[in-house]
Amino acid sequence: MNARRQPVCRVCNAHLPWLGAVFLLLAAMTLAQGASARDAVRQGNQLYADGQYSEAINKYNEAEIEQPAAVEPKFNKANSYYRLDDLGRAIDLYRQVAAESRDMTLVSKAKYNLGNCFFQRGSKQRDSNLQKALEDMETSITYWRGVLDIDPQNEKAARNIEVARLTIKDILDQIRQQQQQEQEQQQQSQQDQQGDQQEQDQQQQSQSQPQDPNESQDEDQSQQGADPNQDDQQEPADQQQQQDQGRDEQQVRQQAVPDTTAQEILDKEQRQKEQRQIRQRTQTQKVERDW
Repeated sequence: MNARRQPVCRVCNAHLPWLGAVFLLLAAMTLAQGASARDAVRQGNQLYADGQYSEAINKYNEAEIEQPAAVEPKFNKANSYYRLDDLGRAIDLYRQVAAESRDMTLVSKAKYNLGNCFFQRGSKQRDSNLQKALEDMETSITYWRGVLDIDPQNEKAARNIEVARLTIKDILDQIRQQQQQEQEQQQQSQQDQQGDQQEQDQQQQSQSQPQDPNESQDEDQSQQGADPNQDDQQEPADQQQQQDQGRDEQQVRQQAVPDTTAQEILDKEQRQKEQRQIRQRTQTQKVERDW
């Protein structure tokens, strides 16, 4: 009676039980990598809780190396960059999480934090570029609406949308005020130019008028020997020059006055900008975070 033979793999002429051992080894390695990644994430979370955000990022990077497909380390790393005020990197990572994750709860959190990033960046730009600030505020509303699409009962997202709408209204008022001031300055400049042109025309007309021969001799004599009692009098051209100079100096002083603008910023932004002493036009409102 023939002994029962082991099944053989046709490709490598090896016994299939040996292949099973390889699979078990690979599975064990995968489990080990997963455990190592989880340890790195736990260590990163502890560093994050202690406020050591740069060190936490290093741990999250280790976890990503062990498990490149995991999105949780990316989300935690994005939170760390947000705390470091590196909004550009935070936005990139949140977007990756929102696009790659199959966990809708994590997607909702990523979109919520994206809204916070754009809201904070828009708040920073209100004293430098109102148009960009307006665009970022509108983008923040877009992401918070995405949160409500996933979780219609999310009160934080709904409340933040209302805060952003009020901020947008205030920014639009500032833009209109700036445009009005620019128009007024242009009109004033045109009026000044017209006034200067009229004065020049009048001077040219007075110089082109024929002189009385009887007065030319007096004028010549006055040029040869001027009356000392009239030294303090100025020619009309000199007076006009001083008037123009005074008006120009006044206009320069007016233009040198900075146009102070208010900012509605997050509580964190207020603490960072305490030394800048910016006059606020509206009451600062708080945007809640979800981490």
